[in-house]
Amino acid sequence: MAMALRALGLLTLPAAAALSLAAGAPAGAATSCRVLPASSLPLPKLEASFRKLTLLRAGTPLAPSGPRRYGVCGTTHYAFETLSAARGVRLTYRQQVAAQDHSPVWIQHAGQSWVDEGIDNICNLAPHALMNAWRIGTRC
Repeated sequence: MAMALRALGLLTLPAAAALSLAAGAPAGAATSCRVLPASSLPLPKLEASFRKLTLLRAGTPLAPSGPRRYGVCGTTHYAFETLSAARGVRLTYRQQVAAQDHSPVWIQHAGQSWVDEGIDNICNLAPHALMNAWRIGTRC
């Protein structure tokens, strides 16, 4: 549809990009998505959420790993960031299990805290258009 409208000259480039991102969203998601600069990712908030999830104390060294991605669909923000305890940090059994259940996709609904999306098919964790725009190696 976006290609047909663009061919007719009825759709501007930014509108075409927003429409193409929204077109890959899961059923019922009519909002447009856009990729945000990875440098603006609120890493301290993601780390705080990870510490809560894994029961790690504040100050426990963490090791983020790439790729790092950030985006928004409507008023919901999404991040792709894999966090883990830094090499050499000794974890309890419960902390190890919690860390294994960690997903690389985080979500923040408007006015709420960041939460880990949990383990699922990677394409079910964020709108398809955003996952595809992030180019993380999986096409949804």
